[in-house]
Amino acid sequence: MPIPKNTPAVFDEILADYRHGTIDADAVRKRIADAIKADPALQKFKDEHLAWTDYDDTVEWL
Repeated sequence: MPIPKNTPAVFDEILADYRHGTIDADAVRKRIADAIKADPALQKFKDEHLAWTDYDDTVEWL
């Protein structure tokens, strides 16, 4: 699933770190949760576009 052009910057940064190998899947989930705690409005975007990050990482995400 392609990431939308209007992806909030915080999510872009998290996913870029994952793509570059600087964080693992667990860190992605934690950072997304932390971002949503800081700004609950991000939950809707996460539910619509990043729900796949909740799944087991048995396949490579990106």
